[in-house]
Amino acid sequence: MKQKIIKVAKFLIYLSFFVPLVVMPSSFIFPFIVPKILVFRSLVTLMMACYLILLIINWNEFKPRFSALNVVLALFLASFTASTFIGVDPYHSFWDNHERMLGLFTIFHYVAYYFICSAVLKDWSEWKRALRVFLLAGTAVMLIGFIQVSNPNFLLNQGSYRVASTLGNPIYVGGYGLFLFFTAFLLYMRENDKVWKWVIAILGLVALLGTFFSGTRGSMLGLAAGLGILILGYVVVLKDKPGTRKILVGVAVFGIAMVSLLYFFRQTSFVSKIPALGRAVNTTYTVLKGTARWITWEVAIKSWGQRPVFGWGPNNFFYAFNSNYDPRSLNFGYGETWFDNAHNIILNTLAVQGAVGIIFYLGLFVVAIWIIIAGYRKRSTNIHVVVVGLAFLVAHLIQNVTVFENPTSYLYFMFWLAMMSRLSNSDDGVVKNIQPPSSNTKLQFAPDKRVSFGLISTVGIIFFLFIFIFEIQPARANMKTLNALKILSYQPQYGAQAVRDALAFNSPHIDDIRGDLGRTVAQTLSRFDSQNADKQKGVELFNIAQEALVLNTRLHPLDIRNYLTLAQLNQSGYMLTGNSKYIMDYGNNLEDALKYSPRRQQILYNLANFKLQIGQSDEAIKILEGTINDNPKISESYWRLAYAYHLAGKKDKVKEVIALAGKNGIVFNESELGIINQFLAASSTAKK
Repeated sequence: MKQKIIKVAKFLIYLSFFVPLVVMPSSFIFPFIVPKILVFRSLVTLMMACYLILLIINWNEFKPRFSALNVVLALFLASFTASTFIGVDPYHSFWDNHERMLGLFTIFHYVAYYFICSAVLKDWSEWKRALRVFLLAGTAVMLIGFIQVSNPNFLLNQGSYRVASTLGNPIYVGGYGLFLFFTAFLLYMRENDKVWKWVIAILGLVALLGTFFSGTRGSMLGLAAGLGILILGYVVVLKDKPGTRKILVGVAVFGIAMVSLLYFFRQTSFVSKIPALGRAVNTTYTVLKGTARWITWEVAIKSWGQRPVFGWGPNNFFYAFNSNYDPRSLNFGYGETWFDNAHNIILNTLAVQGAVGIIFYLGLFVVAIWIIIAGYRKRSTNIHVVVVGLAFLVAHLIQNVTVFENPTSYLYFMFWLAMMSRLSNSDDGVVKNIQPPSSNTKLQFAPDKRVSFGLISTVGIIFFLFIFIFEIQPARANMKTLNALKILSYQPQYGAQAVRDALAFNSPHIDDIRGDLGRTVAQTLSRFDSQNADKQKGVELFNIAQEALVLNTRLHPLDIRNYLTLAQLNQSGYMLTGNSKYIMDYGNNLEDALKYSPRRQQILYNLANFKLQIGQSDEAIKILEGTINDNPKISESYWRLAYAYHLAGKKDKVKEVIALAGKNGIVFNESELGIINQFLAASSTAKK
């Protein structure tokens, strides 16, 4: 029975390697994330059922070992849990949203995955088999990315020159390619079969090309750092092979020279067009300081200073960013004013998990490196495991400095940590003088206990129930929501019942469902008149969406998106009913949003518009003058202020604002110039 359970657990682990391939565009909102997480958590839940039975059969054999890495990982989970419930929005930290789905509930599954892999996969032969399957599954992801090179619109890639494959984001592809490359390198160095050597070499090349085609600068930095550690590591361990060491030093010198040449000629057309490398060598400190991401890093540091110990809570960077919003962000467009992640694992972890969280996150790398080196010193670890194990950990950490962990990266990161933990104490590949066991030698483990079919059935039913509640039901809810969104987009007059059905379906992500439906209804209602739809049905939709969003504001009082959507909805409510109450609600919701992001121009512009609607032009002017003082480089602030002066009848002030814009180097686009010319023409007509 034990061997059968072990085989099932191993099979489930192998299946987990194919999770990155899961993508369902026609069935799920965020089809690159939601189905992956639901499938992965389902597989891990089944693994946990198998693991529980194995613990019952033989506790001593399968129990988690007391090791430094196990302890640090447990402490990381504990700190994540503490930050979740101490943070500003525990519900969001626990479940996260559909776009990321990396709340505490999911992180627990990744940690469980680590311990199960550590317990079930034992010697190198088992890890090698698992690595081969992982490499083959990952190669499929890279090959799909290759299709996008020639067909940029394939699989929702939206014409981008950077491939996203089945992961939905080039950043994820770059990191995954790094993992697959080092996996292939480790397998190649330890493979004796010539056919497999060729196969692995080809798959490693595919992984490397996939990393380049992702165009991810962080991955290029990680690759360079990893290769550097790889060369340095072999120079250290190959003490008895001076010829090889000289070759490695020569390779290192050549590599440094090539990188130096690329950097020196970085602005040439040839270098700048090299996938990933061109972007990497052209990213200098000066360039970086002039980006939206740099501003976000500054916000992260400031946010950490406000909650230094446990942070704002996992997945709550959005709140920290809004609270400390820097008006300079709008210099890069509205798309760069919404950040739910600092795009730097160090700074993001500091902001959301505080000093405690960053200590244990970095502790995973430090302790893993320490146990690998300790294994080498004790001569209990194969030298290729030592060198490649270190190289990938460094590469992964370096590339994360410009990005963040994601569902796929957590999968291979936890797997790699489990492998390093197990193989660093395995005596694998090391010949020692071992005394034959004497007749008095005790068994390593106690005898296996028998388990009944009833016990196995009971465990199976309980864990399948968990899958139904936490995976299948959320999947059905997500599908219902997508169906409602489609109906709202194409036949909004029939959308009320579909929206009700989606909102009534039980899911831990009901807040996401309310938000998605509320935003879509708000956008739909603004088009109702032009579609000549039944206004009564519009009012029905309005009432449903408003109730849902109000519930969201109670669950997430700091989330300004709910207030902004409600404000947009209120405007539609006024258009549909003519009830002036909704105009006041529009303003009240904007005031609520402003409490949690007091310098965000998007809110201030809308609030100024509200003041103009209710005849408080002086208040509107004061608000808009404040936006210019906060950031004099935004053209929208000037034409909006000119418009406010125009409505207030202060014609001379209109010209003063336009002159101030010119003095500050503002260049208006064609649409803005059209608006401004109307003001100026009106001023000239009034004088005549």
